[in-house]
Amino acid sequence: MESIAYFTPEIQKRVSGFVDFLLKHGFSRPEVKNIGSLFQGMLKRHDVHVSVLGRSLGEKIAPKKTEERLHRNLRREGLWKRLIEAHGVKNRAGIREKRYCIIDLSDIQKPYAEKMEGLGRVRDGDKSNRGEPVIGNGLYWINGVMADRSEILPVYSELYGLDHEGRDHTSENTKILGIIELVHGMHSEAVYVLDRGGDRSEIITPLMVTGKRFVIRGQDQRSLVLHKDSDKKTNIKVIAQRTRACHTYKSLKKGEWFDVGIRRVYLDGTPLWLVISRRRRGGMTWYLTNVGGDRTTVMNTVMEAYGLRWRVEEYHRQIKQDYGMESLCLRKYSAIQNMSVLVMLAASFCARLPEHLVIQMLAAANLLPRKRLSDIPGYQLYMIVAAVARILETAVKRRPLPLRIRKRDYFQLSLALQGV
Repeated sequence: MESIAYFTPEIQKRVSGFVDFLLKHGFSRPEVKNIGSLFQGMLKRHDVHVSVLGRSLGEKIAPKKTEERLHRNLRREGLWKRLIEAHGVKNRAGIREKRYCIIDLSDIQKPYAEKMEGLGRVRDGDKSNRGEPVIGNGLYWINGVMADRSEILPVYSELYGLDHEGRDHTSENTKILGIIELVHGMHSEAVYVLDRGGDRSEIITPLMVTGKRFVIRGQDQRSLVLHKDSDKKTNIKVIAQRTRACHTYKSLKKGEWFDVGIRRVYLDGTPLWLVISRRRRGGMTWYLTNVGGDRTTVMNTVMEAYGLRWRVEEYHRQIKQDYGMESLCLRKYSAIQNMSVLVMLAASFCARLPEHLVIQMLAAANLLPRKRLSDIPGYQLYMIVAAVARILETAVKRRPLPLRIRKRDYFQLSLALQGV
């Protein structure tokens, strides 16, 4: 088995390839230098403190000067949008390989922060229940992730405060639709998966008008029309309770069995499918969708799509644990947004590593299960991030070869002379 240092040149080459791509995409040389420094430091240290990232570079100047340089460039306005655009162009092929785009909201809690721009009152998703919300001081965090059965690929990340965004009249609905337009420009056949709240008219109506495919979990307040030539509306929960569940589906994650049913409904004159699922050991949920295919295909697609939505929840948890997202300490609003995208780029870099290289890296880093390879968890990003960090830790500057060796003429013809 290869040692972990064997993979250092390969990972460094891939990091350099990403940085060089930014230079070709219109970023200036100072921007590329500082983005590359932060990017490499984040892969190596898993931290969002600029002081830690600066020290990890080992530059031959005072750490304070390195930190000041990184802070100065991190405060560039609009840098995060350009990075997301460049990331999409570079990973266009990977985005097209995956069918589902999962969009979800989370939050970053900062109970003791006072100087950070954009802070506001935010619902704490970790402590809140449906009936008892817990409100704290923090920022909202919206993410878009492309997913299939085997892996995920982050495509969008933004930290924002509603009060700060309200100055430019930018709402949460606008941000969700912006993610959809961004992904649609690269993958026109993507299916967009949203949780409760995605069925509000400000989101679902533009999706229906433009013909984009979606799977949205419905709320109790929604009312629908059962017949095209009727104006009578019926509550979605009542329709779901009356729908027969004659199809069975086994979930991919835990192997649970669901009884699934489907019915044609109409929203503002547009035909949609209402898919209901009853967990055999739990409650009932329902989804609105306009994906194509026969009834069985639609039911399987909806169950697969919403089953993969938990990938973005695992992504949120992994970013908070591995990169310490909630320990973010930056004052400027622009720096906060730029840092959130740099974290996404680091996670995306690890997620895009080839499968054969990942297995070899995990084995060299002693992170594989000791008994069977089938024991590798479905969400491998924790292990990959740890392996990349260990590999970059072994990177050292090699001593240059002596001048007498470097100037040696290896192309001189050398013939064996025979004495007479």
